[in-house]
Amino acid sequence: MANAAKRPHLPELDLVRAFGIIAVVMIHATSSIVNNYDRASSFYPIYVFLNVFSKFAVPVFIFLSGFVLFYNYIDKPFTARAIGEFYKKRLMKTVIPFLLFSFLYWGLTRLANYGFTDIRTFIGYFANENFLEKLLTGKTYTHLYFVVIILQFYILAPLLLYAVKRLPWLGKHIVWLGLLVQWAFIYKLADVFELKNRGSYSFTYMLYFAAGAFIGIYYLKLADWIKISKQSATAGKITAWAVLWTLFLSASLTEVYVYYRYYLEGRFVLSPKLLELVNEVHCVAAGIALIQLSAWIYAAWNRTIVKALIHIGAVSFGIYLIHPIVLYVYREIDAGGNPLIYHLWAAGGFVLALCLPWLLVSLSARFRWHWILFGPLPAAKKAPAASAPKKPGMEA
Repeated sequence: MANAAKRPHLPELDLVRAFGIIAVVMIHATSSIVNNYDRASSFYPIYVFLNVFSKFAVPVFIFLSGFVLFYNYIDKPFTARAIGEFYKKRLMKTVIPFLLFSFLYWGLTRLANYGFTDIRTFIGYFANENFLEKLLTGKTYTHLYFVVIILQFYILAPLLLYAVKRLPWLGKHIVWLGLLVQWAFIYKLADVFELKNRGSYSFTYMLYFAAGAFIGIYYLKLADWIKISKQSATAGKITAWAVLWTLFLSASLTEVYVYYRYYLEGRFVLSPKLLELVNEVHCVAAGIALIQLSAWIYAAWNRTIVKALIHIGAVSFGIYLIHPIVLYVYREIDAGGNPLIYHLWAAGGFVLALCLPWLLVSLSARFRWHWILFGPLPAAKKAPAASAPKKPGMEA
């Protein structure tokens, strides 16, 4: 494989993160509307579309984690020092913000549900098995399960890297092996071991991590096929691009239709396994399509817009941690009965839940210990390059 030192930085990946966090906020901003809004309204299908189409969000972040980890580490020596540095960079700067926000959200929800009586009672909410179980599974608030999943993948990643480096043929088969593990866990092993909260286990998402890992391992060879370029376009590449986007859009729209029918009728028109397969195609295709789209945007769009998207991607972890608080407070505002006001209220919730955390995390970045709350903000991501990017290819 190529020398690790020659593997270039891929700034377009921050754009993928930006689209991922935008999709996360869209899901959460529309979830209560999908559950509570008038099904007969002509606007209802639009809210269902925005909510369900965005369901690639968490799988794409997992896909991207697999991509980045294997892209960055597959050529590096597998030593105890390297493993130690990996855990220092990845685990510690994720664990601390996760713990802090787990305590914060648990405390806020206890206050919202039960009020404050005395400090002893309040401390008691944290000193019981229920809190410990919720903490370990990322259930102290609805969105924190994702951080637990990422931490599990960080623990597994060195083992997977070691296996692929020792047995290179595994890299070529890692996608279907990931699919096998995912289906075996979802439909067999979780029941055998009587595991609750399947969504809190990394094996439920193994296909997405494995697909990202595959792209990361072979990206130097695949980039020319993934990235759109008039200069290198061939009949084969154009066909591949068309197939990719057809799979992504058809799976996405199928899932939207299935869930729309479910919200109307209370039943799924597809079997659970077939719906799971559609979702997997939706999410894996989304991961590749967003890399392709982001590379094109990075090369062709207005520099101000690109810089803004890169910055959103760079601080996406902090946005992820904060945005539910914004939505919780915002939903206390009564939108009234006027349909126009309601739709403006719905749009305002999305915009505020994205922009206010973005602002807060950005302001905190100037302080040395900001990573304790929001994770690291690498120096390379603090100030996106002001110069125009190179044409699509393996830009630094």
